[in-house]
Formats: sequence, structure tokens, C-alpha cells
Amino acid sequence: MKKIFLFSILALLPGSAFCAGDDGAESRARAPKFEAESREFISANKAYHVKVDYSASGGGGRARLEFRSASGKKLSVFETRRAPFSVTISGDGRRLFALNGFWSQSVTITDMVIYNSAGKVLATHDVRMVGPSGEDFSGDYSVYALGADPGQGGALYVFNSESGSLLWKKKFKERVSGLKLSGDGARLVAVFSAGKDSYKVSVFEKDGSEAWRGLIKTKNNLIPRVVSSGGEEFELWEGKMVYDEKVDYYRDTILKKRRFRFTSSGAEQVDVKEVNERANP
Repeated sequence: MKKIFLFSILALLPGSAFCAGDDGAESRARAPKFEAESREFISANKAYHVKVDYSASGGGGRARLEFRSASGKKLSVFETRRAPFSVTISGDGRRLFALNGFWSQSVTITDMVIYNSAGKVLATHDVRMVGPSGEDFSGDYSVYALGADPGQGGALYVFNSESGSLLWKKKFKERVSGLKLSGDGARLVAVFSAGKDSYKVSVFEKDGSEAWRGLIKTKNNLIPRVVSSGGEEFELWEGKMVYDEKVDYYRDTILKKRRFRFTSSGAEQVDVKEVNERANP
């Protein structure tokens, strides 16, 4: 059996007699063989794991999901009619966001299914893309944001994690290069590629309205990395791959941190720090 182990963003069972289908109803399985492929997805805080076994390759069959805590405790096992390309797990273990589609030499995502930890379907949404371009949860896991690459331009989707409902979505002519939610989920900071050495930065309110927009010129990569609990302050980090002679390879390195604060006239840059830090120590 081919095994692939993936972390869920930006950043890819022994079944019970009964399984939860995509309609949420309990039904007796026809016992398909889930031996074509296996993947594992891990929550960002590494507290939860989901192992996905597939009945066919490339998204063509069904899937069986085994959801476990980091200690190995089995929390649920359920089957799905659609095979997920990826599964993102909330840090509290209460929600699973599965992107379904087809993949071989290229990837086509067609929809998202949101499950609770027992495998019950909370919502299904059309989400067309060739791949995700960033994702994030609010600090309390009440809001989930997803950046999408539709193949041309970009898109943002923001969901209520509790109900699985879509709060808002927007399409853009620019490609999404990064996003970050505030701790309470009330604001979303998103960065878009805006041409050579340029990035558009937008801050969105919870209803999807744009609270602020700015343009930053830099030859480095630019990502939103820190947002305060209520979204009053946020940081944009610049970085690039830098050669490290000690280990003889290139490291993703943060070179500058820009801090912004909201005022009555919008967001203003209040501090810039030159640094030299590994992006993922």
C-alpha cells in the first residue's frame, strides 16, 4: 500500500460495522477495500491526527477516515462517498474541513465538506480551485479562512466553524499569497501578489467588507504572520531563501517585520525591525 504523510496548510481503519455517509445518516457499509492509498493529516498544533484510506487512486472512489488524538486514542471512524484530497483539522479537534476533487499530475478541487469529530456532515460548499493558497483558524477556532487558487486570480472563503456555514467569499484578480485571522475571527489580513516586487495588503471585517488596503514594495516574500486578538494590530513579515553555510543548504529566513496599528484614519505602519530568523525553527 502506498503511504503518504501530509500536514494539513498553506503549510497534504479498521472500520466499524456502521459508518456515517456524506448524508450524515448511519448506514451499513458495503465493505469496500480501502487499500489503494493512505494519507495522514495532522492539526497545526499537532494535537489531532486523521488517517485517510482510499478505495481508489486520484479521488475516484470512497474513503475511510480514522480520527485520533495525539496520544493515539481513537475518537471516530467513518466513511465518505467522496475521497478528500486534503483534510484540515481545527486545533480543538471539533471540526474537519475536507477538500474533495481529483488528482494525478494536476489537482482539481470541486467542493468542501465540513464534518464534526464524529463524522457527521455539517455543510457542503462548492469550492473550485487547483489548490489552496493559505488557510487559518481564529484563536478560538470559531472561524476558518481559506485562500484559493482558481487557476487565474485568487479567492477567499471564510466559514463559521460551529455551523459550517459560509460567512463570505470574494474573488480577486490577484493571486492570494497569504492570510491570517485575528484571535476572535473578526478580522482577516490577506496579502496578494500585485506584480513585480509588489504586494497588495487588505484587511477584511467579519462581514467581508474591506477595512483597509495598502501596497508594499519589496523583493522579498511577504506574509501576514501575527494579528492581535481583536485585529487592532498586525504584522507583515518579509523573507526569502538564504544560504546557510553551516548546513550547506538554503533556509527560509525572515529578514524584516513590519508592525501596523489601526487608527481612526486606517492602518498605519508603526514599527519596522530588521531581523535574521529562521521561518520555521
